[in-house]
Amino acid sequence: MKMRLALAALLLTSTSAFAADLAPQAVEPVAPVVAPVYNWTGFYAGLHAGATFGKGKAEVPSIPARASYDATGFLGGAHLGYNAQFDGGFVVGLETDIDYSSFKKSKTVLGTRTEFKNEWQGSTRARVGYAFDNILPYLSGGVAYGSVKASAAGLGSVSDTRVGWTAGGGVEYAIDQNWIVRGDVRYVDLGEDSSLVQGARVKTKFDAVNATIGASYKF
Repeated sequence: MKMRLALAALLLTSTSAFAADLAPQAVEPVAPVVAPVYNWTGFYAGLHAGATFGKGKAEVPSIPARASYDATGFLGGAHLGYNAQFDGGFVVGLETDIDYSSFKKSKTVLGTRTEFKNEWQGSTRARVGYAFDNILPYLSGGVAYGSVKASAAGLGSVSDTRVGWTAGGGVEYAIDQNWIVRGDVRYVDLGEDSSLVQGARVKTKFDAVNATIGASYKF
């Protein structure tokens, strides 16, 4: 009888231990992985290239004679700027750039070969945008400057540096904490001016739409 009771107690103890081993064990919660949010604050510098879709105008009121020079040229250069990001994703900044321009168009006006050129452009602009983590759509606007040259074979030429305005926008994408790629489209107006060439007043005007892509390094 004692032997039976001992066996029963041993069997009950083993069964309870086995059941305890089969019971689900508590699992420690795993902390969620939070991706770092990109911060746009800082200085940056880069290169860009694209096209300038320009229109030059020249007029000699005393003749009278006038001509328009529509052409597409290469545009490329460097930019430098600073962004500051605020709570909520708003980003404001300041950027300056300088570009080589291959805009050139020739035509014959009243039997004379004429040419209109824009050899360089630049700007200093304020920027404002809203960041969606590492994507930044933005608007920009400010002062533009550049060269304007108009010439007529055997009659002379007009060449000067103009100051005007520019406005546009674009989108930037941060590949990582340092490298950023962009696409940008802006309107540039270098205004109208007049000069005397061999006693005749010549009026010239230049404006363009610039479309570029580029890359920047954020410090």
